[in-house]
Amino acid sequence: MPINLSGFHGSKLAAPWIIVFGFTLLPGFVAAGEWSVGLNLGGGRNPIIGEDNYLAAMPVIAYRGERFHANLGNPGLSFFNGTTNFGGLGYSLVKQDNFKLDLVGRIRAMGIDPDDNDELEGLDERKPGFDVGIDLLWGSDLGELNGQLLTDVSNRSKGQELIVSYAYPLKQGDWSFRPEFGVSWQSSKLSDYYFGVDDDETGGGLESYEAKSTMTPFLGIQAEYAWSKRIRLIGGAGIGRLGDGISDSPIVDGRNLAGAFIGAVYGF
Repeated sequence: MPINLSGFHGSKLAAPWIIVFGFTLLPGFVAAGEWSVGLNLGGGRNPIIGEDNYLAAMPVIAYRGERFHANLGNPGLSFFNGTTNFGGLGYSLVKQDNFKLDLVGRIRAMGIDPDDNDELEGLDERKPGFDVGIDLLWGSDLGELNGQLLTDVSNRSKGQELIVSYAYPLKQGDWSFRPEFGVSWQSSKLSDYYFGVDDDETGGGLESYEAKSTMTPFLGIQAEYAWSKRIRLIGGAGIGRLGDGISDSPIVDGRNLAGAFIGAVYGF
């Protein structure tokens, strides 16, 4: 699988957001809560025309306190549900045994850099952004229901996304598993910013296209193994299927998504 850090998930384009994110974690939290650091290796299919499939190594930095939590580098389901929100901040407004309501901020690591892709000639650069919103989690013996409502505040797409999923966490000895399925809805503004083609971008032979709101179903599983008291091995894999509003775009080659990641983290 060729290495590509500037394709569908915009890893190279997201570098400034990663730097800003990292500096927001340090003040005031070093001595409190639980920290984890590590490394993930993830890859998958890139549906953008002319782009190689991607493989990227990502540092993992995570913090969890009584109310505040932050994560960078653990892609979770983002490799195969089209959301690409692989890092963010959160604060629990309501925290109960079976219910949680968080205010969240998410890095949207999507982006397209057409400079090195002849098939995208004439297309403007698509840049990563930052979303804010709410994250709801309700759990019982029957599993967990999760809902996220996000809106772009970085003046990129100015769009929204709603993600609803169901998971059934399992634990067997030192192993933990989280199978999950759900659907992601992206607004027309969000879809059009990243996958639309404006009239003034057609000079290289691309047809103009106005992307519509769309739904992407996904299915995946995450796993964790407690190797020692402080070291955990993590991984995940899954598939997704882009909705018509995105897959019909002339810059998209097919609608199927697939990805996986594996890594290790050290907790302290």
